[in-house]
Amino acid sequence: MFRKIRTKIGQYYYKKEQSCSDRRCRMTNLDEAKRIGILYTLDDVPDYNLVSEFVSQLQHDHKEVKALGFVKNKALVQRFLPKLSYDFFSKRDLTWFYKPIHTQVKDFIEKEFDLLIDLSLRDTFPLQYIAGVSNALCRVGKFSEKNTEYYDFMIELKPAMTTHDFLGQIRHYLTIINSNAKRS
Repeated sequence: MFRKIRTKIGQYYYKKEQSCSDRRCRMTNLDEAKRIGILYTLDDVPDYNLVSEFVSQLQHDHKEVKALGFVKNKALVQRFLPKLSYDFFSKRDLTWFYKPIHTQVKDFIEKEFDLLIDLSLRDTFPLQYIAGVSNALCRVGKFSEKNTEYYDFMIELKPAMTTHDFLGQIRHYLTIINSNAKRS
């Protein structure tokens, strides 16, 4: 119950911050995007390896990529040291109401990405907060009714879908999407 109250307060502050934004969505596909931001939850090594492979493929295609991972387990923080294209934040970098306050998070939010992709399979308020207030032109994440305030384009998760499967769906849809389509 205490956690729900903290989350409600966080959502209040999120809505307050987002209401000040004058951001306009511009649909972008993977081919046309030059600057791509990736959000993910770092739960284990295989997920990190999938994200690393995806980032490498995008960089190979001459994309500027920045990945920001949310680490829940303190032991993993020590294991994955930040690299040039990767930053991490943890529970220690959240306010009492789950707003991320780390310097790298602020830089990530202010960066004007053509495309922001949230790879997390579960609703994670700190990542949703970052996506929702981000200056990205197009924000992509998993489908749910409440996620419409955070993402411009959503992909539905099937039961038992893995990060690998979700990433495949994201690649598929962001490759075929018509970036000239108007968003209502």
